[in-house]
Amino acid sequence: MNTAMNAYQDHFVEHAMQLPGFDSVSVRVSRQEAMQRFMQSGFPTQRLENWKHTSVTALWKRAYKPSEPGCMGLDPDDITPYLADRRGVYRLVFVNGLFSRPLSDLHDLPVGVRVASMAQLVNDSPCEVEPYLGNHTPGNDQGFSDLNHALWGDGAFVHLPSGTRLEKPLHLLYLSTISREPMVAMPRNVVVAGTDAHAQIVESYASLGQARHFTNAHTTLVLGEKARVRHLLLLQESLVAHHVGTMRATQMGDSCLDSQLFSMGGELTRQELHVTLAGERAECSLDGLFIAGGGQHMDFHTSMHHTSPDTWSRQLYKGVLDGNARGVFNGVVRVPPGIHHTRSNQTSANLLLSDTAEIDTKPQLEINTDAVQCSHGATVGSLDPEALFYLQSRGLNVTSARLLLIKGFAEEVLQRVKPTLLQAWVGQSLNLGVKQS
Repeated sequence: MNTAMNAYQDHFVEHAMQLPGFDSVSVRVSRQEAMQRFMQSGFPTQRLENWKHTSVTALWKRAYKPSEPGCMGLDPDDITPYLADRRGVYRLVFVNGLFSRPLSDLHDLPVGVRVASMAQLVNDSPCEVEPYLGNHTPGNDQGFSDLNHALWGDGAFVHLPSGTRLEKPLHLLYLSTISREPMVAMPRNVVVAGTDAHAQIVESYASLGQARHFTNAHTTLVLGEKARVRHLLLLQESLVAHHVGTMRATQMGDSCLDSQLFSMGGELTRQELHVTLAGERAECSLDGLFIAGGGQHMDFHTSMHHTSPDTWSRQLYKGVLDGNARGVFNGVVRVPPGIHHTRSNQTSANLLLSDTAEIDTKPQLEINTDAVQCSHGATVGSLDPEALFYLQSRGLNVTSARLLLIKGFAEEVLQRVKPTLLQAWVGQSLNLGVKQS
């Protein structure tokens, strides 16, 4: 048993009574079962197919310390650089994984909309949260998800009643600070959109300075019939930070999920996105853009499960890699027997800016039925020398020409971000110059 596993188990035993939801039998048992699974399976290793390109040795050799309320000492000016907008969005702010009421702004929420700290809600009204905390995916590669399930300390709970229209985006902002002992934050987020509810959810993770920390996040999205949710995930933590995240979405009939992911931070980043299209005519699009340089390692896994007929999905992931960076994209579309009239398209496109950058890309289809329209493809290339020459002949220096071509490659994903307020914010956050080794 390794150092980190021992430390997390000891923390669980010593602080079980202080963890949110301890007074709820179902929450308490659910945490205990998750910790047991984690101790049995441990952290995933490269012997597992889904982890063969990514080593998490650094995470099981070091025991990160769970944060405490005393670590939170920020004022509104400190968080301004990380806000999508001060007045044009609702926001929940978490510092080192814990809710900060003074930094949050939820005034003028529509009547009936429930936005709250998970820790507070599970203590005050556990019945609202319990149905969304017990689900897990079995398997020996789910160690991080089980660890989050056992030790989550806070997060956001969002409930949108049927027919709700959230006119402004809701921003869930997670900030990590520099600390004497590197900390771990384990956010647990739940977003439930009722029948015909519409909303834009922004989930972003950032570091104050060069904070060395570990984020292990888990987000659950549940879309009722005809619900429309846009979900934007922005990962921009420090270059000495580690981030492992999981998003699981379930969609009922006629619902629509548009998800965009942008990643440019972190020494090690691993993000999984699992979507189940469980109702007829459900639609989902997953877009991603990851930009890495130096020695960064970024790994993205998506799985799209078409479990109901007449459903549609589209995936487009683009990677820009420089220096000694390494990227991984592994996406799978699954259609079980008897699920007809499914349409799905999956594309992975990657741009390598140096001879030492690497990408491992593997889009997959697992189709076990007829009467479907499914396709997939992957490309890997470098900047076009003729295009570079042309731009330089028009008066641009090599750096400007290079940057213009990279922006053109990324633009297809960026243009899909709505509204324009968020598109401009993401565009400003992207470091398209990319870091050399």
